Amino acid sequence: MSITIREAQVSDIPHLAYVCLQATGGMFDAIYEGAIPGRETTLIVEHMFSRLNATSSFLNCRILEVDGVVVGGLHGYAATSSADNPGDPLVRRDRFHVLQPFIELPTPDDSYYISSIGFYPEHRGRGYGRQLMLEAEVIAHSLGLGATSLHVFEQNSAAVTLYRSMGYIELGRRPVVPHPSIRYEGEVLLFERLADASASAMTAPLAAVS
Repeated sequence: MSITIREAQVSDIPHLAYVCLQATGGMFDAIYEGAIPGRETTLIVEHMFSRLNATSSFLNCRILEVDGVVVGGLHGYAATSSADNPGDPLVRRDRFHVLQPFIELPTPDDSYYISSIGFYPEHRGRGYGRQLMLEAEVIAHSLGLGATSLHVFEQNSAAVTLYRSMGYIELGRRPVVPHPSIRYEGEVLLFERLADASASAMTAPLAAVS
């Protein structure tokens, strides 16, 4: 079995849209569903990855392939770059409220923010999540950043367990804003791992992640 992690290309945008929707627990459905009448949400999210001047660009993504087949992807960027990020015209103001816990838990400036890591359903639970997390550490180092950070739903227990096992520390939590499309309740957590705390996790064996 050959596992490859590479930079995303334009042709990967449909893959990125699909796995991002899988990874975000319905959050992107809540934000984008119906933003373009008559168009599927997956196709609308493809627009997000097509914006070259935004942090959501496919240029900020990595693709994981197994034997040449795309199984998942990583989307992330330097947290400070969000300050100059142009607003997305497809996000309506009446959807902003679902983002409140993320707004109240701002990511540390000196960090590489992992926006999403997702996989096709048949490829979950095989340890690929840990591999993309380690790739995020490599990217953070290449950018001269001192940490990686992310948000996660507390009820996403497999992801929370993985992050804690890799040395991520909880910085705060806020209640999830209820929405019919969001599959989780409870709280949103903000995690961070400092670069100097990563050595043990970098050599850790693969763990199954769903």
